[in-house]
Amino acid sequence: KNNNVMQALQALIQSETSQINTAVDGIIESYSAGIASVKPIPKQRFVDGTSLDYPVIPNVPVMWPRFAGDTAGVKGPVRSGDKCLLVFCQQAVDDSDDERRFSLTDAYCIVGGFGKAQDRGAENDQMQLYFGEAYVALTQEGKLLINAPAGVEITTPETLNKGLLTTERQLSYQAGISGKGGATINGTVKATGDVQGSGISLTQHTHREHDGPSTGPSQ
Repeated sequence: KNNNVMQALQALIQSETSQINTAVDGIIESYSAGIASVKPIPKQRFVDGTSLDYPVIPNVPVMWPRFAGDTAGVKGPVRSGDKCLLVFCQQAVDDSDDERRFSLTDAYCIVGGFGKAQDRGAENDQMQLYFGEAYVALTQEGKLLINAPAGVEITTPETLNKGLLTTERQLSYQAGISGKGGATINGTVKATGDVQGSGISLTQHTHREHDGPSTGPSQ
């Protein structure tokens, strides 16, 4: 009789705990404005050995790391087919008085594939933020690496560089250039406008010939 009672208790406990949802991996079916519809990947398994597909769970808030009162954070583009982790809350999340526990309707979605990042396994000494071929990486030695195949666009009123600046290709500007100190250029300097040194125009200055008249402006 004791064995029968224990078996019955175990079956009851297993039956009840099988209804508790904690966390499962899923696939994003659709996404819009921070809300996703998610299909859990595994099956629901019951004490009697049967299993059943989970339904698609709609209206799941997608969680991103956020800080400083939501003024700072990290997010990425979410697409159909992306993998995620579904976390089911202990209590209702809709501010209701519902006494439901670990319900499928009280889920949050943490987007992210599982396992190694595709084609990123070799950079084990870097912190990376990447999208396709573009990435920003911070190395263990403290070097910042940026790879931007489509270019880099910076919008800021001022940029201060406190170190040596080296460019391997042409340097161009649109609103003039100014600075302090000398300049050393190995190569030809070309200008379509005037060039001045100490207030003297290269194109308008004159020379006085020895015991002769002044020459006209340079042509």
